[in-house]
Amino acid sequence: MQQGNPQTESKPSQLPTIILSALLFFFLLYGYFLLRPLREAMGVERSMRDLRALFIITSVVSLIVTLAFGSLVARTNPRRFIATGYRAVIACLLVFVVSMLTLPDDLKLYSGYVFYVWLSVVNLFMVSVFWGFMADTWTLVDAKRLYPMIGVGGTLGALLGSFTAWNTADIIGPIWQMLGACICFELAIQTMRRIKPSHCAVEHSPASTPIGGSWHEGATTLLRSPYLMGIGLYIILIAISSTLIYFTQANIVADAADELESRVALFAQLDMWTQLATLFVQLFITAHIIKRLGIAVALSVLPIVTIAGFSILAWVSSRPEIEPWQIFAVFAAFNAIHRASRYAIIRPARETLFSVVTRQEKYKSKPIIDVFLYRGGDVAGTAIESLLAATVVGVMGMVYAVAPIAAFWTALSIMLAKTQHHKAIATQEQESKS
Repeated sequence: MQQGNPQTESKPSQLPTIILSALLFFFLLYGYFLLRPLREAMGVERSMRDLRALFIITSVVSLIVTLAFGSLVARTNPRRFIATGYRAVIACLLVFVVSMLTLPDDLKLYSGYVFYVWLSVVNLFMVSVFWGFMADTWTLVDAKRLYPMIGVGGTLGALLGSFTAWNTADIIGPIWQMLGACICFELAIQTMRRIKPSHCAVEHSPASTPIGGSWHEGATTLLRSPYLMGIGLYIILIAISSTLIYFTQANIVADAADELESRVALFAQLDMWTQLATLFVQLFITAHIIKRLGIAVALSVLPIVTIAGFSILAWVSSRPEIEPWQIFAVFAAFNAIHRASRYAIIRPARETLFSVVTRQEKYKSKPIIDVFLYRGGDVAGTAIESLLAATVVGVMGMVYAVAPIAAFWTALSIMLAKTQHHKAIATQEQESKS
């Protein structure tokens, strides 16, 4: 990726690309957050034990999907394989619609489990290739400045998607939610086709040429690169912390609501409040952290929030006079802050890490990191949660488990930021010589 002058400001000619990039992310997350509450409700349809098994199945499926995607990447250009991938998602959604209309009730349960695994894989895939496309569109300097702005588009989409699902779950039902998501994903494809790289004036932009290579190149490149392995480890730690919080939430919602529509509405409500917190952070905090404090500080936010949140939750839970609803309120606040930090600060910060790698690494190794390693982190988090549940150590056990993880996580954040800086300097020197 080309590097620009660190003092470069936005040009008027960049404005259409900025708007289209944000709009593309808006449609992607609007569609996903129409589906997300439905996925969560189906996941707790029977038991937490089944939910843990789904995490393991999802991890295996994610590896197969990312390797198959590597084969597609080798043969086609980014614009074409992104459109092909998104349209495959639409086709699968239509199959799920038919299954919900035709299958008997006893089989719909297993169809719901298939939907849970499928959406858990494709949502990471769709977002991963979106950010890979953004890394082809913007320079590193632009990425640090504009990714938070582009992220606002996604947050607005997630917010409106959650609001729609919350207020219409018992009216339109899951079938119309799926069809609405299909429309959103097709609009995302049409928007993507109108985006032109702002930094490339050549006749054929990078996004219009095939990447080439072999289907397994992403995995082998990942294993040979300490930098990419470090990013992968960072993603795994995100997944572990998120999974520990996720199971706490799933237990609460499974106990609170019995009907599918009620669970969908409750999950959607939690999503909506989280997206409001995310929007606030993006508008008033993210850009200041990344620009003024740097990538190292931005990447370190989540481990600090994780250990602080579990510590406060453990302390509140231990108080004898605390009511259950008060514990839930503290958890809801912790969950909202954690996810807001993840989406508003960590996501744009970690995506800049890919601005100093090759196109092969962006489109082949990146999905393996974002999808397979993330779901592998889910499995690791599930194992930790299952062990803690079996030993009945409560929330304080979470604190003891998370504390050393958070310390290592922070050190890793600093190392990745330093390596990114050195890679950016090396790229600039190489381009100046050429």
